[in-house]
Amino acid sequence: MRSLFYTKQARFFWLGLLCVFLAGPAWAQSQEKGDASLRIEYQYIRTGDFKDDNLTFDYWTTDSHIALLSGDYAITDRWAVYAAIPYVQKRFNAAPNDPFGGDPHNPNDPWWIDFVPPDKRFIDDEKFHGGLQDMSFGVSYLALDGPLVLAPYIGYGWPTTNYPFYAKAAIGQNLWTLPVGVSATWIPYFSDWQFDGNLAYVFSEKPLDVNVDYWLAYLSGRYWIKPQFAMNIFFSAKWIRDGLVMPWDFTDDPFYGNYPGDFDTIEWWQHDRLVRHRFVNMGIGFDYFMNDKYLLSGTYFQSIWFEQTNEVDRAFTLALTRYWGAE
Repeated sequence: MRSLFYTKQARFFWLGLLCVFLAGPAWAQSQEKGDASLRIEYQYIRTGDFKDDNLTFDYWTTDSHIALLSGDYAITDRWAVYAAIPYVQKRFNAAPNDPFGGDPHNPNDPWWIDFVPPDKRFIDDEKFHGGLQDMSFGVSYLALDGPLVLAPYIGYGWPTTNYPFYAKAAIGQNLWTLPVGVSATWIPYFSDWQFDGNLAYVFSEKPLDVNVDYWLAYLSGRYWIKPQFAMNIFFSAKWIRDGLVMPWDFTDDPFYGNYPGDFDTIEWWQHDRLVRHRFVNMGIGFDYFMNDKYLLSGTYFQSIWFEQTNEVDRAFTLALTRYWGAE
């Protein structure tokens, strides 16, 4: 019975906004032609502090509710295709005593800049905004099977709508991405442990010709307490190689004392797409096979290190996966 659950195929890839928070697990276990899975997932994410190269800003938060539909299909015993599409609703929360009311994304800010940006849609009004985010698809190849499983993959993600990107409530950066990576699983002989990893280099559209390509990494250790139930601990990370650095690439004042004078630029109006986001998240999770067709999974995670981005204060996910294919 235990081997059935250990070798169930389950590939889950997270692109676009979802990569930012999870850089998700990819189980690339033994597969046969015709194997398939469909996953429905709910995610809640609360973000808080923003940390630049000098200061930590702690007077805003955001809430995101995400519904993710993803699936995969094995076209041979080696090749598989996968796809995912998220629906996101996000809200900016101003602090009760915030003197700026959402600066720098709020046109009601008394220091509002006169520059007319290419994307000036006000959505930081403390209401939920959103829609379909970035759809993704790709192919993977089961290169090595056994106690050690290796599966390289390549994908492509693109915005499904022209959603706004200049806002704290923006659901994404509105950029196409092309991840190239490999997922790995190692199950030691005669052990109830399972170790999963995923490493990808993501080629990204270059806003204003700025290189914002990045690395994504995921590592987890899972222990099967029972044949159908496991607990795990995991780490996920994002590392943009280049990108712009706040405040130095926008102003020479580390305390932004010359705002708004130095910020009347097209770079500032696209800073949410240009800044060098880097973070490490840590979380715990569970997997419960209700039977050989249905898997119930959940996670809880938060940031343990971050720079040039917002901290994940807390986040959780709950997912149900349905499997089809040869037994």
